[in-house]
Amino acid sequence: MFITDGAGLARPIPPFTRKQIVRAKQGKYPGCLVILLLTTAFVIGGMVGGLLGGGVIWWAVAPAPIARQSTAAPMAGPTVAPTPTATPTPTPAVTPTPTRVVIPTPSTEDIITEILPSVVTIINEQTEATAYTPKDKRVVGTGIIIDSRGFILTNAHVVENAATLNVMFSDGQNMPARLVAYEPGQDLAMLKVEAENLTVAAWGNSNSVRLGQPVMAVGSALGDFPNSVTMGIVSGLNRALALGEVVVYGLIQTDAAINQGNSGGPLINLRGEVVGINTFIIREDHNQGVAQGIGFAIPASSAQVFTDSWINLHVNTTPEENNGAEAAYPNTEPLPASQSSP
Repeated sequence: MFITDGAGLARPIPPFTRKQIVRAKQGKYPGCLVILLLTTAFVIGGMVGGLLGGGVIWWAVAPAPIARQSTAAPMAGPTVAPTPTATPTPTPAVTPTPTRVVIPTPSTEDIITEILPSVVTIINEQTEATAYTPKDKRVVGTGIIIDSRGFILTNAHVVENAATLNVMFSDGQNMPARLVAYEPGQDLAMLKVEAENLTVAAWGNSNSVRLGQPVMAVGSALGDFPNSVTMGIVSGLNRALALGEVVVYGLIQTDAAINQGNSGGPLINLRGEVVGINTFIIREDHNQGVAQGIGFAIPASSAQVFTDSWINLHVNTTPEENNGAEAAYPNTEPLPASQSSP
């Protein structure tokens, strides 16, 4: 047999020795081959086992993966114009409501207790009978103390044709009186008693009297029941009324009961102030029949026009000048003209 060498020349293959051939045939080197194969198998198996074991251990103890939020850039959208902010409307300053001062109104009992010392009963013993005179020629009416020096206001028809005049106070005391002023055209008159420090009635503002306003009448009802009190409301204003041949204007109408004997007494408001002088009632109309609850009073503001001038004139004159009282006090301006009530 031949082999080719590096020069390309064929050379004969040296023949094996007989021993080598015999050993080869007998398998003299099989143990080495087995060892080599086993070593290779162990190395490869160890490597594979290590990889598998390590992978299992790592999978068992490795922490769970943390999900990471995408940081992708936001998608561009349409640009939204900013909404304009409304300018707040300034709130006007609130003006505080002024606290209303409520003046407590006294009770009816307190009002009457306060006014009674200023109300008197007037007894007129007449010289001759008149249209308003009973058979015994004795007329009883009411008066109001308007000055602490003894001046008393009443109706002219109460003291008409007087022979003697006497005044009875609310406590029952009696005193003689004299006539110092007389105005039948307005149905007003003024008396004087010799006394000082008398309790004076308070005047009210009759110009502020309103329809429906509560009022009270005080007087000597029927001449036999002094200090009688009745209550009602103002039911008419600026009335005109004929008293015989005289017409009196500007009267306050009321449904407070006014009886004979109440003439000249006060019509008072709920503060105890005199807003009128009770003067007349209508019981029956020849054309309309029987009437109820129709009484009249002279407004206090109109009466004061006379009383103030009368008192000043009397105080500033001598006793001799005061003789003939009726002539000493001329007529003053009349009461306001009548107007139809609302």
